[in-house]
Amino acid sequence: MRAVELHRDAGAYALGVLGAADACRFERHLADCAACVLRVREFGVVVHHLAAYAHGLRPGHLPPSAR
Repeated sequence: MRAVELHRDAGAYALGVLGAADACRFERHLADCAACVLRVREFGVVVHHLAAYAHGLRPGHLPPSAR
């Protein structure tokens, strides 16, 4: 997998949708890429929102940090 593809995998990794081999490759990349670490952290907010929607919470009922 090329580095450009690894950078694009930050969202998929944060959502937990990468296969085992791709997740392992991305984790090795993540160890040396501060930009991807930041992207994964930023996607954490999206993951939180999606989990809230999945549990029937509306945006107004999310904690202020997740809005």
